[in-house]
Amino acid sequence: MKHTYVHNVRQMLRRNGLSPKYEYPGIYCIKLNERVVYIGKSLNMLERIAEHYVGINTGSERKYRIIWEVS
Repeated sequence: MKHTYVHNVRQMLRRNGLSPKYEYPGIYCIKLNERVVYIGKSLNMLERIAEHYVGINTGSERKYRIIWEVS
């Protein structure tokens, strides 16, 4: 089975001990320079964090390109 970039990031987050804390539903925000720039919700926070991480680092969508340019 070929692993995706998101899968690899999710595994990295698990290895860093974030799995027990974030593999639950929740509401989250992304902050840049102490300002909230994005608010979202997810059924699995760890999965969503991994997706955002990949999106920001690859610029896969307009919202991620904007966040990357500001950061």
